[in-house]
Amino acid sequence: MNAQDHSFAGTAHKPTFSKRLTHIGIVFAAIGLLAILLPGWATLAGEILIAWMLLLWGVVGLWFAWEMRPAKEWFYGAILFGLTLLLGLVFLLFPGVGIATLTIVMIIVFLMEGIVSILLGLRISGHLRSWGWMVFSGICSLIVGAIILFGWPETAVWTLGLLLGVNFLSSGLSLIMLGKNVKETL
Repeated sequence: MNAQDHSFAGTAHKPTFSKRLTHIGIVFAAIGLLAILLPGWATLAGEILIAWMLLLWGVVGLWFAWEMRPAKEWFYGAILFGLTLLLGLVFLLFPGVGIATLTIVMIIVFLMEGIVSILLGLRISGHLRSWGWMVFSGICSLIVGAIILFGWPETAVWTLGLLLGVNFLSSGLSLIMLGKNVKETL
C-alpha cells in the first residue's frame, strides 16, 4: 500500500468517528440539559446509582474477602466491604440520607479544593505569571461550597443533580465540538 492509499484508507473511517463523537456529545448534552432543568430528579437518580454501586461493591468485596480466608487480614476486608454494603443499602432504602451525605461530601470537597487552590496559587505567584487563575479557581470553588453550605439543607435537593447536569452538558458540548473539529481537519 503506498502513501496515498494509506492516507485515503485512514480518512474513510474518520467521518464515521466524527459523527459518533457528535452523536455521543448530543446525548450527553441532552442528559445535561435535562438534569439542569430537573435537578431534583437528577439528584435522586445520581444518589440511586451511587447506592447500587456501593451495594454491588460491598457484595463483590465480601465475596473477595470470603475467598481470601487463608490470609489473616481477610476479616478486615470483610468488615470494610460489609460496611460498604450496609452504606449502599441505607442509601437505597433511605435516599434522603444518601442525598444529604453526598451533599455534605461535596461541600467539604469544594471548600477544601478552594483553600488548596488559593494557597497553591499564592505560593506560585512569584514563579508564574498566570498564578491568578489558580487563585480565581479556588475562589470559585469556595463560593460554590459556601452557597451549598449556607443553603443547607435545602441545597441538598438540587446540588448533585445540577452539578451532574453541568458536567454532562459541558462534556457533551466538548464532544460535539471535537467531532466538528475532527471533521474539519480531515
